[in-house]
Amino acid sequence: MTKRSYIILATLSSLVLLGLWIGVSSSGLVRPIILPSPQSVLDSLVTMVLKGYSGVSLSDHFMASMTRVGIAFVGGSIIGIAIGLMRARSPAMDAVFLVPGEMLRPIPPLGLIPLFILWFGIGEASKILLIGLSVLLIMMVNSQAGARSVQTDLMRAAQTCGANQMQIFRHVIFPAALPQIMTGLRVALGTALSILVASELLGGDRGLGFVVLDAANFFRTSHVFAGVILIGAIGLISDRCLAFIARRIVHWEGRR
Repeated sequence: MTKRSYIILATLSSLVLLGLWIGVSSSGLVRPIILPSPQSVLDSLVTMVLKGYSGVSLSDHFMASMTRVGIAFVGGSIIGIAIGLMRARSPAMDAVFLVPGEMLRPIPPLGLIPLFILWFGIGEASKILLIGLSVLLIMMVNSQAGARSVQTDLMRAAQTCGANQMQIFRHVIFPAALPQIMTGLRVALGTALSILVASELLGGDRGLGFVVLDAANFFRTSHVFAGVILIGAIGLISDRCLAFIARRIVHWEGRR
């Protein structure tokens, strides 16, 4: 498929979804409080851009959320990648992290909110740590799987050429793990944005997650949709940026 055809197909699918939304919302089959029209959502979005929400400008809400996600994503990714690579190459490290890692992974972030409130309060630390933990677990698994996918023949060939352990890691193991790591980063970023809303249940009056939750409490459905669409747009743009970076770094993998 050519790049032009790819873009056209992606655009058409979006227009079809928009057309279905317009058709259902204008048919009267669903009440506006359940499914507002695209026009009312756009009006709410424009109002938030011009006047803010709950006495706070939309840019402040945006910066508050992106700061939390950014710190959690970078910190969780670095630690998760390091642990995953160590687990892949060291049976002792794998044993150390096996039980806590595999026990934490199935627990939904919402189930950890009460503990995080008790341990870290309702400030920024609890929000960042809740998001960061989820990112860490995703990156740990992807990094470990990527490092374990290295073909034994490649490592033996490097050893035959006189490479030491650090050189093998740098030139063989890490490049082989990079495709899985880049995929994990994209998954982790999407997860971080989805957990953003849950993390902002921990209190505060700023953030896009706060906008969605507060609007839902007062049945401002058009504002809820506007906030959700904003978070989704951020996720789409971020994912495309990571995919672009991945194509440059992991160029041998082709289209991602």
